[in-house]
Amino acid sequence: MMNKLHIAMIAIFAGLLSMNAQNGNFKQDFEALEKGADVTKLQKKKFASWGKAKFTVSEEKGKGNGDSNKFVSSDGAENATLVVYKDLEVGTTYVFSVAVKMTNVNGKATKANYAVKATSGKKGDIHTYGQDKMVEPKANKWKEHKLEFTVIEGREKVTLTIYRWAKDVTLNVDDFKLIKK
Repeated sequence: MMNKLHIAMIAIFAGLLSMNAQNGNFKQDFEALEKGADVTKLQKKKFASWGKAKFTVSEEKGKGNGDSNKFVSSDGAENATLVVYKDLEVGTTYVFSVAVKMTNVNGKATKANYAVKATSGKKGDIHTYGQDKMVEPKANKWKEHKLEFTVIEGREKVTLTIYRWAKDVTLNVDDFKLIKK
């Protein structure tokens, strides 16, 4: 009896995960991940990185967004970009939200410039669903970003990015979400 119940619970859980993946929802607050884990390797088909930057889980009590304990931090490599690719439904509205904090700015506010984007397409044929460019943001302060967009036909493959271009500055990311509205 216990084995049948166990198998049924696993099947229900797997079904819920599958439904969540199919509807485009994606949520990651990093709390369940191990400190120091490279999120682009740990979660294949979830996070990727462009350029040479490495993104690892940081843990500092109460230093995450909303006083959480864990978040993801880039190393000091130039052009650090954290990316998620999603195939979304045409005509459906989604909300992409993420919290970002810049550290190791060392008094040079322009080095903290970054952008949060939702796009579709490839170089030379990019459709921008939304973007939030931050120029000289306050260092060591979490900033929450929210982009709402409706998927258009031919642009279902959506790329969600957080991009920081200056080197020797740390890009911290928390509460990464894509929710079907």
